[in-house]
Amino acid sequence: MSERTPENTERSLDLSRPLAVLDVQSTGLDPATARIVKLSVLRVDPDGTEHVKSVLVNPGISIPPGATQVHGISDLDVMDKPAFRAYARALVDHLEGCDLAGFGIERFGLPLLIAEFVRSGVEFAIEGRAVIDAMAVFHRLEPRNLASAYSRFVGGSRPESGDDAQGARNVYAILQGEVGSSPNIPRKPVELAAWARGIDDTAIDSEGKFIWSEEGDVLVNFGKHRGERLIEVVNNDLPYLNWVSGSEDFEPEVRKIAESASNGYLPERSPSPTSDG
Repeated sequence: MSERTPENTERSLDLSRPLAVLDVQSTGLDPATARIVKLSVLRVDPDGTEHVKSVLVNPGISIPPGATQVHGISDLDVMDKPAFRAYARALVDHLEGCDLAGFGIERFGLPLLIAEFVRSGVEFAIEGRAVIDAMAVFHRLEPRNLASAYSRFVGGSRPESGDDAQGARNVYAILQGEVGSSPNIPRKPVELAAWARGIDDTAIDSEGKFIWSEEGDVLVNFGKHRGERLIEVVNNDLPYLNWVSGSEDFEPEVRKIAESASNGYLPERSPSPTSDG
């Protein structure tokens, strides 16, 4: 699909070569273990002509329910779709000579895309390309620091005083302002901490390494068994759980769940406590 964008009399990007804007949907948030399930590319030529390509990809692993909640793509949607390697060479050709852009592309989208090309055995070079992260631009325009947070959620400039706790009082005032800014932000500390890390109520542990499925099963939400039922890992790869339970790379809560599962005790879901909003 190709079309011309209307001329913009205001300030806009000055393109001397095509710009490929990438939107990547995946099975998870770790570029080292995640797989692409959908890739959309908007290529804008210097004359304003747009070319759109969008494909669903069979990731070769199960899509965790938490990921499906974010992008709406389930295992059923991709079961008959090609793997990434089927698109890889055509995608390299489509991106030839293009600068790249995306939201969060530097930390996630581009590393994940490169990992998929490597797994497919297809060379993709980023040398000589400009990589524009719209999120980084946003953060430059809207600084993410204590002073800007205080100005937005409390108002005015941070007070300076001889009080040793003034800095802590400023942070507390920011937290109060953040909670008061929207009814969708949890008020209880444990819920707010999980919300801030993007962990929802399907999480069993504080990091969301283990989550509840819609059917009430315990799912593994990390590593090579991401998306699998915990009972299946117990039955098929007990050494993996033994490694998790003994590894200091994981929080004690996660290690305890792995250890209990190894001994035949799976988490049991308790009724959700009533929230006061």
